[in-house]
Amino acid sequence: MKFKSLNQLLRAGFRNGLIAIFVIIFCGMFGYRFIEGWSWSDSLYMTVLTVSTVGLREVHPLSFSGRLFTILLIVFGSGFMAYCVARIVELLFQRSLSNALGRKNMMKKIAQLKDHVILCGYGRTGSSVATELQDAGKPFVVVENNEEIVRRLEEQGLPHVAGDASEESVLEAANVAKADSLVAALESDAENLFLTLTSGSMNPGLRIIVRVHDPDNARKFRKAGASRVVSPIASGANQIAQLVTRPAVVDLVELVTRDKNVALQVFEHPIEEGSEMAGKTIAEARLRQALGCMVIAIKHPGGHTGFDPGPDVRLHAGDVLVAIRRPEGEGD
Repeated sequence: MKFKSLNQLLRAGFRNGLIAIFVIIFCGMFGYRFIEGWSWSDSLYMTVLTVSTVGLREVHPLSFSGRLFTILLIVFGSGFMAYCVARIVELLFQRSLSNALGRKNMMKKIAQLKDHVILCGYGRTGSSVATELQDAGKPFVVVENNEEIVRRLEEQGLPHVAGDASEESVLEAANVAKADSLVAALESDAENLFLTLTSGSMNPGLRIIVRVHDPDNARKFRKAGASRVVSPIASGANQIAQLVTRPAVVDLVELVTRDKNVALQVFEHPIEEGSEMAGKTIAEARLRQALGCMVIAIKHPGGHTGFDPGPDVRLHAGDVLVAIRRPEGEGD
């Protein structure tokens, strides 16, 4: 807040200095015009020569009144000129210092993140994902090399790293070693493929979600180590088909997952090592009482997902429960 206030003061000082310069030039023109009777062009030229103190010859010989006026113009004009230049230098220095300190603080916060998401690419897909992550309260870092987009991220105050996402140094700056997930939403499939290989080698446990432009490339990304491959074309076509064949199901899914006002919430709950639920059946774990939810699926560590598990299904460390419940604060 101190930097912001100081920046505003410097801007005001710079603006006032420019106004003063224009007032001095305007007064000088009128002074020479009415004291010496010179033309407007000669009056302007003489005013600029006087205020700038370049030391050239006078346009015309000056009278006694004209000399007194010139002395006043030199004193006040030079003073205001020096003030304006000082404000410019101070403003530029302060802005550079503020940007450097702000950048340093942001990189320090990024280095302290854990289980965050690295969002590579802040185009239409990336910006939409960032909005959803903000709404969900999930920490994330944006990696972007477009200067215009980087300036927008700075204005929005979003944590970001400027640079090529496929470079190891840039991913290290985004704290990839402690990240939970990485979203590859770069401009081309080739860039996303190289990013998948690089990030996977730096963090073998990283969950990599890739947006592909060509659905035929999905198999290549899975071989490269991508956890999930999303194709807007294939997903859009599938959704249209589902809307035609099973509109009620699609409406229900969208209502539960997208409408924040609906009194249902789909969430995940991992069973960690040492959890009291590990080794117990769903009935023994009393999930409805403990979590206030109804389990609709269990995702096992091997990748297999069991839907609609019965009360006798045993839970193990590494399982992820997919459940549905009412949001906190909703009454029965």
